[in-house]
Amino acid sequence: LGWKNERRIATFEKGDKILEVRPDDAQQHRNKVLEVKTIVDKELGFASRNNEDPSIAVANMTFYIYISKKRVVGLLMVKRIQRAYELLSSKEGDDNSNSNDNSSSISRSLKPSKALLGIHQIWVHNSHRSRGIASKLVTAARDHLIF
Repeated sequence: LGWKNERRIATFEKGDKILEVRPDDAQQHRNKVLEVKTIVDKELGFASRNNEDPSIAVANMTFYIYISKKRVVGLLMVKRIQRAYELLSSKEGDDNSNSNDNSSSISRSLKPSKALLGIHQIWVHNSHRSRGIASKLVTAARDHLIF
């Protein structure tokens, strides 16, 4: 991707880079990100709502995309938030659980905590995993969205 007026957040070796696409950026940038998100959603098994314009669902999201060799290999969708809820495993602190039972479930705490950044979706292409790309995307979002 070689956009005019791209918002380059970070540059790495071999020409890899992270771009930021904000809600108020050019529509062509948002459209490209939505195109990538459609592919990511299929790979991750996200269900889409019938008759819903995909751009509405992500209207207030900021995207961070990791580019390697002119290809998108990582995507992070984030949103500013004010509070979050801790995730709890059913096995944590559950004295009544059967020790032979390997099943588990996840619930959330009832007490909110202060938070600034909510991660909606994160994805790295299968052939680029275990290279720290997801961590670089999250760090970029923390460093640039919050301040």
